[in-house]
Amino acid sequence: MRKERSVAKESSLSTSAEAHNRLEQLRSLGFRITNVRRGLIEIFGTTQQPLSAIQILNFLKDRSLDVNKTTVYRELDFLMANEVISELDLLDGMKRYELRHANHHHHHLVCTSCQKIQCVEMNNDLDEVESRIKSRYHFNVKAHVLEFFGLCSKCTLST
Repeated sequence: MRKERSVAKESSLSTSAEAHNRLEQLRSLGFRITNVRRGLIEIFGTTQQPLSAIQILNFLKDRSLDVNKTTVYRELDFLMANEVISELDLLDGMKRYELRHANHHHHHLVCTSCQKIQCVEMNNDLDEVESRIKSRYHFNVKAHVLEFFGLCSKCTLST
């Protein structure tokens, strides 16, 4: 049985504001804001952790939204297609999702013992590397993925 990663419900004013902006963006493009769609975006706006579809489904049910897995996956696909959320693959066979931030790029620290996920910001993290790739290989980088796997401080102390 696969262990579900724990999720801390941490409110963040900037994340909540970003979620509100994303709802307004979809509305201005003519998309309906259904209760499920609003619930999904609000969930992403109130957590600092990437969430699995099962975690999202449980959050929606906790908010008394009667929804099935098919609807959740359909809405996740819609939100990804409209660049509201990003999909993460942390190499454990379970996709996770998080709110995309317009002017913010980050990576993740993943504890291989307790499965805790932390976001880590790296200002101008790979700009120089991407520039060298472009000049050396004539390759125009559009995106990159970088995740760090290891032990968090709590798990390091218990080993």
